[in-house]
Amino acid sequence: MKNLKGKILYLGCIISLFYATSAFQVKAQGLISGRVMESESSGAAFATVSILNVTDSVMVKGAITDEEGNYALRQVPGGNYLIAVSSVGFEKVYLDPIAYDGSQALNLPVIKLQEAALALGEVVVNGQRPVMERKSDRYVMDVTASSFQADNLMDIFRALPFVQVQGDGISVNGRAGILIVLDNVQMPGATMSAILENMTGDEVQNIEFITNPSSRYPANINSVIKITTKKSKNYGLTGSARGNFSQGRRFKGSSGTSMTYRKEKWVADLNLNFTQDDGIWERNGYRMFSQEGTPRVINETMDAMTRESILYLRGKLEYNITKNHKIGVQSNSTYTNTDPASYNRQQIGFSDVVNGRPDSLLLSDTFSYGNRSVQNYSTYYSGKLDSLGKQLDVVLTYSPLRVGTIDEMRYQDMVSPEGGILNPLRRVRNNNISQGNIFVTQIDLELPFKNGWNMTAGSKIILSSNKTRPTLEVATDTGFVIDDGFSFRNDFEENIYAVYSEINKEFGKTNVSAGVRMEKSSMQVDNLVNGERIVSREFLDFFPTLQITRPINDDVVLSVNYRETISRPGFTTLTPYRTYIDDYTIIEGNPALRPEYNRSISMNGVIKNNLFIELEYKKQTDAYTNLPTFNLGATTLQPRNFNLDYYSTTVNYSFEVAKWWSGSIFAMGAIYNGEIFEEQFEELTIPQSVFKTVGVNSTFSLPKGLTLDMAYSYQAPFDYGLVRTVTYQYTRIALKGHLFNKNLQYTIAGLDLFRQAYGGGEIRSFDTFMRSVEYHDSRRVQLGLVYRFGKRTVKGAQQQKLGNEDVIYRAN
Repeated sequence: MKNLKGKILYLGCIISLFYATSAFQVKAQGLISGRVMESESSGAAFATVSILNVTDSVMVKGAITDEEGNYALRQVPGGNYLIAVSSVGFEKVYLDPIAYDGSQALNLPVIKLQEAALALGEVVVNGQRPVMERKSDRYVMDVTASSFQADNLMDIFRALPFVQVQGDGISVNGRAGILIVLDNVQMPGATMSAILENMTGDEVQNIEFITNPSSRYPANINSVIKITTKKSKNYGLTGSARGNFSQGRRFKGSSGTSMTYRKEKWVADLNLNFTQDDGIWERNGYRMFSQEGTPRVINETMDAMTRESILYLRGKLEYNITKNHKIGVQSNSTYTNTDPASYNRQQIGFSDVVNGRPDSLLLSDTFSYGNRSVQNYSTYYSGKLDSLGKQLDVVLTYSPLRVGTIDEMRYQDMVSPEGGILNPLRRVRNNNISQGNIFVTQIDLELPFKNGWNMTAGSKIILSSNKTRPTLEVATDTGFVIDDGFSFRNDFEENIYAVYSEINKEFGKTNVSAGVRMEKSSMQVDNLVNGERIVSREFLDFFPTLQITRPINDDVVLSVNYRETISRPGFTTLTPYRTYIDDYTIIEGNPALRPEYNRSISMNGVIKNNLFIELEYKKQTDAYTNLPTFNLGATTLQPRNFNLDYYSTTVNYSFEVAKWWSGSIFAMGAIYNGEIFEEQFEELTIPQSVFKTVGVNSTFSLPKGLTLDMAYSYQAPFDYGLVRTVTYQYTRIALKGHLFNKNLQYTIAGLDLFRQAYGGGEIRSFDTFMRSVEYHDSRRVQLGLVYRFGKRTVKGAQQQKLGNEDVIYRAN
């Protein structure tokens, strides 16, 4: 037995030696290798190297270069070949024909790539890819093909004609209810502004604006903005340092760094951003009402500045248990501090006509300070269950939300037109204090089957609470004293239990996707002062979605979509609070406010991949907006319900005049019809209105690698219920370039060049009329810088969805 074991061991060594020798001979004899360079010092990562037969150009072998530009073509038989090299953004290279006998290793000379270029007169400019593409259910923006790399994402959105930005609010095609998804992560609404102000286009590969979301997304979402960051294939350390600085009436700046380290089964991600913003804004307007039968007018002007410091931290640690299973923990935190240097200076003039000489004035000066924080702590699991691609995702998240801000008057006086004090009014301090907590459990399951059917199913539980303690204090000789008429202690609680299922199947050329989402929700509001339960509601709703897509021919694809959604009021809106602004302005909550239900059906076509046309009908039941009433000399603003339906047409055309000039044109028109049945408002008629907006984006490639972006958008006034908006225009011109072997990217831009990005409008009520137009400090000169360090080819860490994002948006 011992001799037999020895013989087997000996035979095994001989066989191993034979195979090792054979492998070495194959490796040496059939090997063609070399290196591809983008520049003198930078290898061309992930370029394609092909061996072609000289006679018919048929590919014999192919390989992809590594991150240093090295390639190796193995087991190449003898023959006469062409070597072809291609890489995105570079001219294709063909080497001179070679005769290779296959008996030895061949190391080719270094191959140098040239950037793709074309002649323009006597100068040479780089070619470009189209920036915007329209598909049947979404817009797709290739950020890498634009000059937006050094801009923050909020400025990118402002420059897009189909995206509307008002303050921190975002809507797509006029639809609110937006969900931001970053690398498949639903971002918290409360942190959305901080993220978009700090994250630059250099980190982004593309942005998808999904206008027909599936049942997978929450029922209160009308559009999804899906941001995909740049990625690569290898392990190591990568990072960037960035800055974005602009000057208008005041300075605004942000800086930050991102680092990702990947090694074997571990991924660590750290992102830090800091923003300093002196947000200047001004407002002008007037109110018309009747007092004791006499028409009166209040003319208003306001100049305000909010100085905020925003610190954003994101950390993640992920472990790959196996190739198909991973677990991780993640923490996101946003801290916003409002500096006492913030101010709000208001002048109210009382007269008989608009802009008339006042018989008296109310002057007030208020300063603000305090802080807000939003934190997310989550743990997650993601696993592929079989070779077909079945996948299970589980996320557990806890989110504490804290608000502690104060608005304190320095003075509030009635003065004569000459400036003499007629009557000093009370000086007050508003304390806005709230504490919210959100617990989320989310499970998603992808189920593809061999017969071509695909199914997605999942569930979501959201347990939310918000304790609000707004108080009004009046200054006295001995200090501030609480005014019980404007101080409240309310507890809000909402629980949502949701399940959804969606199926997808292709029948010939026709793709059908159908789904339904069931949401059972309960909400209650308790007034702790008197022990009364003010709100107690329960809902059971089903929200179906349907999409049918079919190519008519090679040039035309048609799609039909149907969707039902809900928009729930914000947590604070449903509480019976009253906020004192001044002796003539009060803001109230509305516990009787109903959620908004939406039904929409649309049909669209994509023609030759560059022309998109969509027709849509949408019915909104119990939409809501703030409406004024006049009582005891003061205007009270309170959210009210109304119904609205509209017919719309959307057209988007992508063009390429030349290789160095491309762009897109967007236009949308809609007819709005509304009605209101609220008490005291039922006699009012909501006028029919026409909504019109148009925008143009152009991108020009210039010599020396420069890129010029030009964008213009226009939105005409229209009536949304009893509110009529003002004209809005926005213009942006930006020049992008590179320095230091493309490690440093810079953008110089002019924003809102004609100072026409106005907000606000007019509100008509049964006993008063208000007009208020505001302008934020958006006409600016901007400099953006992005410097990359570490390996350029490291794959960035993706964020895991938390599942609480739509709720956090409402809580703030």
